[in-house]
Amino acid sequence: MRRRPKPAIVVIATLAPLAFLPISTRARQVADSVPATQPGAERGGHARPRALAFNPVDGLLYVALSTADEVAVVAPSTPPRLLATVAACRFPDALAALPDGGVLVACRFDPGLRRISRAKDGDFHVTSLAPGLLAGARGLALSRDGRLAYVASPALRGIAVVSLADGRVLQTLPTGISPRALRIVPVGAWRGQSAPLLIASAFIDHTVTLHPIGADGLLGGAIQTIRTEAPVLDLRVTGGALPALWLFTHEDRPISRARGPVEGLDSGVIRLNARGTAAGQAPLEDPGPGRRPFLNLGERTDPLIEPDATAVSARGVLAIAGAGSDNLLLAAPTDARLAAAVVVPVGANPSAVADLPDDRFVTADRLSDTLTFVAFHPAGARIESTLAVGTPERPSPAERGELLFYSRALVPNNVAEGPLSLYTCAACHDDGHIDGRRHPAKQNRFFSTTTTCRGLATTAPYLRLGNQANVDVFADNIVSTHAQGAERDLAHFDKYPVTLRLWAKNGWKAATLSPAAVRAALARYLERIPPEPSPFVAPGTRSLDAEQRRGLALFRESCAGCHQLVGDAAVGDHVPEATLEECLLAGQVALTSPGRYAVGTPVLGDGGNNPPSLRGVWDAAPYFSDGSARTIEEVIRRTDPGAPAVHAQENAARPSAFSAEGRAALLAFLRVL
Repeated sequence: MRRRPKPAIVVIATLAPLAFLPISTRARQVADSVPATQPGAERGGHARPRALAFNPVDGLLYVALSTADEVAVVAPSTPPRLLATVAACRFPDALAALPDGGVLVACRFDPGLRRISRAKDGDFHVTSLAPGLLAGARGLALSRDGRLAYVASPALRGIAVVSLADGRVLQTLPTGISPRALRIVPVGAWRGQSAPLLIASAFIDHTVTLHPIGADGLLGGAIQTIRTEAPVLDLRVTGGALPALWLFTHEDRPISRARGPVEGLDSGVIRLNARGTAAGQAPLEDPGPGRRPFLNLGERTDPLIEPDATAVSARGVLAIAGAGSDNLLLAAPTDARLAAAVVVPVGANPSAVADLPDDRFVTADRLSDTLTFVAFHPAGARIESTLAVGTPERPSPAERGELLFYSRALVPNNVAEGPLSLYTCAACHDDGHIDGRRHPAKQNRFFSTTTTCRGLATTAPYLRLGNQANVDVFADNIVSTHAQGAERDLAHFDKYPVTLRLWAKNGWKAATLSPAAVRAALARYLERIPPEPSPFVAPGTRSLDAEQRRGLALFRESCAGCHQLVGDAAVGDHVPEATLEECLLAGQVALTSPGRYAVGTPVLGDGGNNPPSLRGVWDAAPYFSDGSARTIEEVIRRTDPGAPAVHAQENAARPSAFSAEGRAALLAFLRVL
């Protein structure tokens, strides 16, 4: 199967005016089992590159085009050339370079893995591996010999070890809620280290665990667990003169709004020095929460916000991508405090960075569909070129609202002075979802866990209080509650224009949105955020199985009063029985209602709390407004429809309201939503 060649544009950055060179490309799709998918309306024709892998064996750069369901293959020359785009799977999310050339792909919306390799005739072939591995993969690492893949699987709440020889899942090891970043510490990287280690972050649990890798490649239990206040966005291991683990995260302290504005949400780095691996000793020096040195990147004169991705060159140059500030920080190997680091602007929302030969780097600019190539040298850094790998233009309000959601530009007058913070919506709603923290209302009136923005359009009213009647009111509330300066000018502090940096046919340009346009754009994006497909549902499934159907019957009887089977909570349109199962599996049932209910969790508003939608509940832990339940099983165990407080913790001390078979059926049903 071949794709018709399409034009690619490279922008060469020099001292002369920008030159635009058309590049002829040969794009092929040769796959043994690749589904034909059409982008949903929310994709807008964009590719949204979000992962990179440079393979030094074949000299090629591989780019995960997440919402195009493709992997781009790029020759990272000067100028770079787009060689092909290869249909891989639904939403390629993580990549790892293979030792014999090519790349391994972890798929977020499809089960298993994909191997992309190049044949002698130049075509790229896709092979499916590990069909028994659940969808939803978020992180990927390879053993040194390339025999095994380590896959971060939120569905498994841990790491799957996969044989690349035969695709068998050899081991699953629980590591925490929503495992994400994986890094391998090779033998000898840290003093006294006799075996390799796998380091894994659990995004929602806010933990980082260190696991020994046995001679057979299988993982041992955690020999050290590091608990942080905020989710870890990325990890980086360094050896040599500076053996350490670097954690890229937000401030390692609770968030506060005691004075009104948000405090404690700046972006930065925690560096934990390695002290060796003597018997019985933890490999890293960890002073513990609140005592770890935190290097604040938001307080720089050129702030870097949301350090989503990092890379280190062969010579030790450190690169940090600021997804919320559209820039890349580069630091020499000897600059442990990043005091002399240089910062260069790149494309919109750089969500990945990869190192190339000769201290060159490339960013995957997710929200401008571009790759930015940057060269580092002792005197500084320069942008070499920008390569478009999708549709860079963002002309519509919804597209610009997406930029606002993921950018500090939404609140351009905010500062990081003193306790104040610079951040984006994604700091609390990563990928439009949740972060596992309890966030304060103004003046710290109460604390509650965040609820997801996925599928938000049909779940009004919003927030735990249910006091935001529709998405436009909600968008206005977001701006007014996160803009600083109310104490200086209450009438006007949140009425400001926003200037966005947008791609145009002849390069970057500035577009200014009025205060009203800012709110409208944010609202239009919020209502387009799609729900996340469940990894417990095979692609193409349109009906429940027998056990799930029994769970639906119990749910209808015991839970649907609050979590209603309607298409739109504000409308109350009950979904017809004939299409209910298909709509549930497609994320088209609201599973909430407009009321407030006192159910045994901390009451936040008059009469109780507004119930969250249960779409994607498999990935919504911790549960309840206080985060007091870690698993769906725990939620079911403390649910008693006949009790005065349906979800009170004390319900779990009494005999269950459901039989063992009923609990299993409810679990099976809830996991597929």
